[in-house]
Amino acid sequence: MRRLLPVLGCGAILLLAGMGTAPAADLGAPPPPQAYVPVAPVFSWNGFYLGGNAGYGWSTGSGTMATTAANDPFSFNGNGFLGGAQAGFNWQWGCIVLGMEADFQGTTGSGPFTDNGLLPLNATLKDPWFGTFRGRLGYASDRVMVYATAGGVYGDLTETGTSGGTAFSTSNTYVTWTAGAGIEAAFWGPLSAKVEYLYVGWPSSLPSIPSVTGFTGNAHTNLVRVGLNYHF
Repeated sequence: MRRLLPVLGCGAILLLAGMGTAPAADLGAPPPPQAYVPVAPVFSWNGFYLGGNAGYGWSTGSGTMATTAANDPFSFNGNGFLGGAQAGFNWQWGCIVLGMEADFQGTTGSGPFTDNGLLPLNATLKDPWFGTFRGRLGYASDRVMVYATAGGVYGDLTETGTSGGTAFSTSNTYVTWTAGAGIEAAFWGPLSAKVEYLYVGWPSSLPSIPSVTGFTGNAHTNLVRVGLNYHF
């Protein structure tokens, strides 16, 4: 009997040990840890930005000049390169971006301005600089935004040549309006690149010409620009 008690005790211990390990065996091995994959943050268009741009423009115009002799038709065609700097600020609500932008441009734009009537006119019209101040309304899909833009333009026009055999050189500042559209994409850190088209309307005034008392007509300028912005 004394020999039987140790045997029964060992059997009970083994039975309890088997009961304790059975559920663990039923559960199986723990699953392997999942690898952490960071989620890229969504780009924000909010805030201030500065940048530069370069592009090309072309202009056409025609109408009537009131002269001391008669009302003569005139025509103008010009083109040239442009480049400058811009600054702006954006406010973003979800996918909607509202912004304001101003820029200043130097240009090589010039072309012949001629009288097609009785007044002998041989002149060159130039637009050495201009600036714009515009609103922008955009739709953003993370790092890409398409937008419409519109606002005002101010600039300088110079004209040199001969009118009725008299040499002249004049200049004046002007204001007008502009509207267009563009696409902008953030491509590396705080940098974004854009492509933009602007239509510029008839200037408020033209440089004075001897023997000419006024102008009526229509003219417009097309601008295509590429730009680079740094977002703060």
